Amino acid sequence: MAFLPTYTLTPRILRQLKAIERTCGFLSAVRLQPEWIQEVRSETEVREALASVQIEGNSLTLEQAFELSEELPVRELRDSEREFCNYLQAFQAIQPLHGQRDEQLTKGDLLNLHRTLVSGVRGGHRGAGVLRREEVQVGDIVDGEIIVHHQPPSWHVLEGELESLLEWLESGKTKGEGTGDPWVHPVIQAGILQHRLVYIHPFLDGNGRTARMMTTLLLYQRGYDFKYLFELSDYYNRDRDGYYAGLRTADRSADYTEWLEYFLGGFSNQMFRIEERVKKSAEG
Repeated sequence: MAFLPTYTLTPRILRQLKAIERTCGFLSAVRLQPEWIQEVRSETEVREALASVQIEGNSLTLEQAFELSEELPVRELRDSEREFCNYLQAFQAIQPLHGQRDEQLTKGDLLNLHRTLVSGVRGGHRGAGVLRREEVQVGDIVDGEIIVHHQPPSWHVLEGELESLLEWLESGKTKGEGTGDPWVHPVIQAGILQHRLVYIHPFLDGNGRTARMMTTLLLYQRGYDFKYLFELSDYYNRDRDGYYAGLRTADRSADYTEWLEYFLGGFSNQMFRIEERVKKSAEG
């Protein structure tokens, strides 16, 4: 069955997309020192990797993260450290697809990313890079009771669900003629991809990390890398309740409008911060 997400391009979403496009154009035109870009890019990857793992409870600090990015300790890495280092490795793994708009994202790309992210850590011992083959529930433990927030699709339909999602991502690349135009703005697709992977929950663990990295991969591939200067997960890490609440609105209603307003709000916030930082660098 084809995946056809429902959402409304509200005035708020259109304003957010306009702000994102403005920053995209500004970054394409501004001249920056390559050394400065490389330095900020390395810092951004550290912050993004840390924020993404912190969303799921990783206790690593920013100072520890920067130390790990510069030099690994002689001793064996703790789980929190390896989880962070895996995320940095995943950034390197997606580089070959940067700007490769004609390449189709595949299930193999998803499985490889998951394998990289969970290798040797949480989720890795129960099928790294392997789709789950059992039923799961998503929830929290409150006062000793399990509060179920979401019942993902049965493992029997995972292959079909992922195939439909990937086909939709591919079909939305090109602009067509008339009312059947399938094109979808890449940032809209990125927001829907992130939710849909969390919703499908294809793995026993590591779904959130994998969904956020696949979102980054899609943006990089479609040319929305913003010179690698954005750290989207930082916004959501500072507002974890809002992040999960936003995801759940699409779970309940099957309408992506409210989630997209939240997702694009975080994205446009990051674009504003990038633009301000770049302007200061250009002036300095």
